[in-house]
Amino acid sequence: MTWTLGIETSTRRGSVALSRNGEICASRSLGTVPQQHARNLFVEIDAACRELGLQPGDLDRIAVSIGPGSFTGLRVGVVAAKTLAWSLNCELKAVDSFLVVAANSPPEVSAVTILGDAQRGDVFVGKYIRSATGVWVGESAIVLVPFAELQTSLSAETVVSGTGATRYEAEIADRCRLLPTECRDPQAEWICRLAVRADIPVSDAWSLEPFYLRRSAAEEKWSAREELESAP
Repeated sequence: MTWTLGIETSTRRGSVALSRNGEICASRSLGTVPQQHARNLFVEIDAACRELGLQPGDLDRIAVSIGPGSFTGLRVGVVAAKTLAWSLNCELKAVDSFLVVAANSPPEVSAVTILGDAQRGDVFVGKYIRSATGVWVGESAIVLVPFAELQTSLSAETVVSGTGATRYEAEIADRCRLLPTECRDPQAEWICRLAVRADIPVSDAWSLEPFYLRRSAAEEKWSAREELESAP
C-alpha cells in the first residue's frame, strides 16, 4: 500500500490531496488567497491525514506542483514538500504544473495548449498530447512569449486551457476552443495520480527548486539597476 500526498500551490486555488495506490482518498482546498497558502498548507495536510486516520509517518511519497506559476506560491509548496520528504524519509516527486492541467482535460481531447499568466504582457505556453496509451506528455518545452504573439498563433482547432486562458478569456475566446473553467486550474488530486508514473523521476530533497522560467520583477529590476550602475 502506497500513500501519496499531493501539494498544489502554483496558482490562486491551492489544494492538497491524499491517494492510496493511485486512488484519491481525501482532497482539501487551501482557499483562493495565495498569501494564505503558507498559513493553511500544514493545517489542511493535518486535517486530511486525520480524516483518514493517518500519521505523517504513514506517507510514502510527497508530490508537489513544480511550476511554472506564482513565485511565492511555488516556493511555499516546494519548501514544504522538501521538508516533509526529508523529515519523513520518503520519496519526493516534482510534477510539471502544466502537465497537471493537461491531465484534467476531457476524454475527447487529444492535444491541448496550456497557458499561464506570466504578467507584464507575457504568457507561459506549453503544448501537450495524449499518447496512444492515453498518457499525457509534453510535446515541446514550455516557453515564455508575448501575449500578442500568442494571439496570432491561435486557430479554431487549437484547444486551450490553463489559468492564462482564464486571464485572457475575453481576448482569445473567439480565436480558439477554450476548455471549461473547471479544467483550467492544476489540482492536487491530479498531482497524486501523475506521481505514480515511472517516467516522472524521484527528486533530491536538497537540490529541488521550483521551475520559474523567468526571474521575478524584483530580480529583473535589481539586475537592470546593477547593469546601469556598472555601466561606464
